[in-house]
Amino acid sequence: IHQTERMGGKNHVEISTKINAALEAGDAPQKTCEDFTFDELNSLVRDMFCHFNEHLSAAYGKNEAIHDKKDGRSLRFDTVEEYEEVWAEEIIKVAQDPSVLEPLLHAKCAEALMMWTHHTPSAAKEVLVNEQAVSIPTLPIFNDTHANHADDDVAHTYASSYTCQTGHGITEASSTGSDHVLPHWPSDVHYTGTGYGAYPFWAGGQSGDGGAPIEVHWSETQAAELFYHETCYMNEVGYGTGSTPCYNLMTGVLGEAKGYLYSADLQFCCTATGTPEDLAPPQSDFMDYMTLEGTYTVETAYYSGDAYWYTETLGDSEAVTAFWYGTTLDGYPLQQGEGGYGPNSPSGKGIFIYHEYNYTSWKAEMGVAIDPSIFEVPTICQTTTSSCHYP
Repeated sequence: IHQTERMGGKNHVEISTKINAALEAGDAPQKTCEDFTFDELNSLVRDMFCHFNEHLSAAYGKNEAIHDKKDGRSLRFDTVEEYEEVWAEEIIKVAQDPSVLEPLLHAKCAEALMMWTHHTPSAAKEVLVNEQAVSIPTLPIFNDTHANHADDDVAHTYASSYTCQTGHGITEASSTGSDHVLPHWPSDVHYTGTGYGAYPFWAGGQSGDGGAPIEVHWSETQAAELFYHETCYMNEVGYGTGSTPCYNLMTGVLGEAKGYLYSADLQFCCTATGTPEDLAPPQSDFMDYMTLEGTYTVETAYYSGDAYWYTETLGDSEAVTAFWYGTTLDGYPLQQGEGGYGPNSPSGKGIFIYHEYNYTSWKAEMGVAIDPSIFEVPTICQTTTSSCHYP
């Protein structure tokens, strides 16, 4: 999954807007946060609580043990009774100081959405919507004033509830985009694998039979990714006939990213970025902002066994609406795709494609610095007038 402006953003308004658009694409009815009462939000949490997936909680707990710090997706408390105690205290606070009403309300909306996204499995969401008629709130825009409220407890509750929003920001090229502890990616990685489906995937959908070898260099430090695919139907972007090896080079952060698609023989290049999509290399922690559905048994060309399975759904206004990502239980990547939620479940808008990681090659070279020359823009791309923009 390439991390695009689909879910990231450059400011709190943009981030909130895009998260709400993604939530709207789901089946759950939405109301603005301000249309909820404290009691209604508390009831929503009660309704969700009995459906929470213990595998998800365990995964977040494992992250905390590894990182020795709080995972923003973890629950504040282990029992509903503990939440009930805090909710009673909130009512007293509001009665004593009306200025805490809005920050606490917004915090409750953000926390409820975190629970809905990161703790409630898809099947449970269907039950909650279809049998219990729940609605979910929208995410209010993050407010720095609320995060610095005079009441320290209120300020902390507010800020800690907004881990979903602050985490979706796109950072500059650096080696500190995440803690780089699995499942987060290292600062640099070079790996091989197998690609399935059309390539270039945005050009027209033509593909050969079976899979094709791929090789990828990815660097958060340099904000760059070079993706080699052995079977590219470059005729769909104006070069040759049939398939030929090609490269897709992405450099720069969102808002400044440049993309180039070029043939391996360096006889053709077209610029891939531009209006309306600004496609950049993925963040090292992109999986944090997907839904961890649980543990499944999977089989790829390189692995057979249990895996953690992540999914994401975006709004109908996007070119692609369904994504998935699978890892070993240790966090090494196994499979990644779009146009569905798994290799056997095409769904939503967009062309169905995916690739399987040779996770042993990924593991062997994770963290090894990549020579900057790998990401140099070829001469033919520096002068090309051809374009093949992402949709």
